[in-house]
Amino acid sequence: MFMRRGKSTEGWAAIGFGVFACIYSIFGLSGGLGPLSQAGRSATLVYLGIPVGVTFIVLGIVALYRDARRARD
Repeated sequence: MFMRRGKSTEGWAAIGFGVFACIYSIFGLSGGLGPLSQAGRSATLVYLGIPVGVTFIVLGIVALYRDARRARD
């Protein structure tokens, strides 16, 4: 993945994707993409967006924590 001076940015990338997935899902659930009954694949992404987004946010935080612990050693 991308590297910063001695540190990995995988955690930040995962957090960014998680936030995007949650925002997309909230936008879709609020009706921004039209009726979900006619949305097809987009409706699947809307319904799965929040659980997938939260999972990626948690994984990103864990990656940042591990990276910080490795940097101390």
